[in-house]
Amino acid sequence: MIIMLCPNRLILIAVLCLIMNQGICAASSAGPFQGTFKGTAIGDQGSSAPLALILLQNGSIVTGTAIVGDGIEVDTGGFVCPGLVAVPSGTIGVNGIVSGQDPRHLEAKSSLSASGLTITAEVVAVLSADYNTMNVQLKLNIPWPCHGTTIKGTLTRSE
Repeated sequence: MIIMLCPNRLILIAVLCLIMNQGICAASSAGPFQGTFKGTAIGDQGSSAPLALILLQNGSIVTGTAIVGDGIEVDTGGFVCPGLVAVPSGTIGVNGIVSGQDPRHLEAKSSLSASGLTITAEVVAVLSADYNTMNVQLKLNIPWPCHGTTIKGTLTRSE
């Protein structure tokens, strides 16, 4: 299958590859997760924030960046832990693998530092049949004695 891209998109992909240090990027091997997806992430107690995923796919390997806006909160527990905590806006690197059985299913991992703790995140993303909508679940694994939580979102392809 040959994918035709307009020159502007090809330049954008090349720039993203250089920024992300991905020497293996190739437009002809782009898969269904390649692109930008935007929507809203839903946290605990009804909190929400804008979420964008900028992804590059080469075969079954997906790399990219998650951009989280202000507004989302997660409940880390009560007695020893701070309880409801605002998630700071920012960017997080994402690395994952597309399922060999289902090309619309992606599992990825990431980690971030907050309040001196390393928090790992397990991401599961599933694309719709037309590849334009992505349902995302982000499980945050917060170190003991606090407890983790799951952030959910529905994103739409924007490019």
